[in-house]
Amino acid sequence: MSQLLLSALAVVCPNCDGYNPPRSAACAVCGQSLEEAARSPAGKPAGAPPRPVAPAAGRPVAVSNFPGPKGEAVTTPPPPPSAIPPGLRPSARTPPPTAAAGLQVERPVPVGARVTAPAGGAAAVPPVAARSGGGPAPVPPGPAATRPPPPVPDNTMPSRAGATPAAGPPSGARPVPPAASRFGLAVIAGSTRGQRYKLPVTGCVVGRQRGAILFPDDAYVSPLHATFLVKDGALFVRDESSASGVFVAVAGTEALAPRTLFSAGQRLFRYTGRLEPVAPVAGRPNVYGAPVPLGQAVYGVEEVLVGGRAGRAVVTAAPLLTIGQAHCDLSFPGDEGLAGRHCELSPTPTGALLRDLSGGLGTYVRLAAGVERPLRPGDRVRLGQHVLQVENLG
Repeated sequence: MSQLLLSALAVVCPNCDGYNPPRSAACAVCGQSLEEAARSPAGKPAGAPPRPVAPAAGRPVAVSNFPGPKGEAVTTPPPPPSAIPPGLRPSARTPPPTAAAGLQVERPVPVGARVTAPAGGAAAVPPVAARSGGGPAPVPPGPAATRPPPPVPDNTMPSRAGATPAAGPPSGARPVPPAASRFGLAVIAGSTRGQRYKLPVTGCVVGRQRGAILFPDDAYVSPLHATFLVKDGALFVRDESSASGVFVAVAGTEALAPRTLFSAGQRLFRYTGRLEPVAPVAGRPNVYGAPVPLGQAVYGVEEVLVGGRAGRAVVTAAPLLTIGQAHCDLSFPGDEGLAGRHCELSPTPTGALLRDLSGGLGTYVRLAAGVERPLRPGDRVRLGQHVLQVENLG
């Protein structure tokens, strides 16, 4: 009975533990004579390491996922196909197993390829390309299959050869605001009276809808009204073609050109300039009018109403034209923003001189669009119904 059983079972080589067909005379894996190994009672010396087995040409080698005692990958030769029962033999049409999530699949490694173990201890297996006929395709010998290094951030890469890496801002850091200049603006009139602003070194834009300083409830402020600029330690203001204009307070006297607008209290005026007599046209009758003073300059000032319409006007040849609440050439008793004698004009050959007499209430001259007007601490700028005063912060 035992002889019949031994003739039907596979023979295990005591030298390499390889499976062999029944009644094999020599081991198909290591070539050891099975009869000599069977006659040796000890089989192989105790404590001796197994003899390394050279893989047969064209035969795959199984790779274990667990390292050996010294960290190297342990390889175990697979049993020959004849030693595997017929029901467990792999079919040629069976596709190669795929790696599930979190699992590592053992795959054949070509002869001569070197397998390296990563830091985690598991041997990295080179990828296997699938053949159209099913089964794994042989991988050509090449360098050791290793895990690629992690990507390097762009901010640590040098811009050119030999350059040091650029130090980028730390992750999650807030952007650094621009440095502040020594100038500030204080609102001294308007709906936001009492508000103060520090101007950055790059300047700022003021408007009703756009800019760093907004006056959304002032209907006389344009969406983009004016720009405050800081250049070489000095402050400038520029009108960005606004509808109502940018007005700067007069410090003492200001030279006016014809058709220049200026403001006093809640009133807006236009200096008309010198009026020249109209020369008679031959063949046409002359129009009635008061006689023109001989040898005297005739000039005028007219009030400008909301929408650009003309209001009251004064034409005179006197050396001074005064504006105020009472006893002036143009008097407005109901305007609380006017002083009794608020300002006066005196004609010049090229225009007129405007003198402020308000005692701090202010007389303002409109700037031409696009012109940069220098400002000093204490100067006041009128935008719509708001008046801003320049402050020195440092």
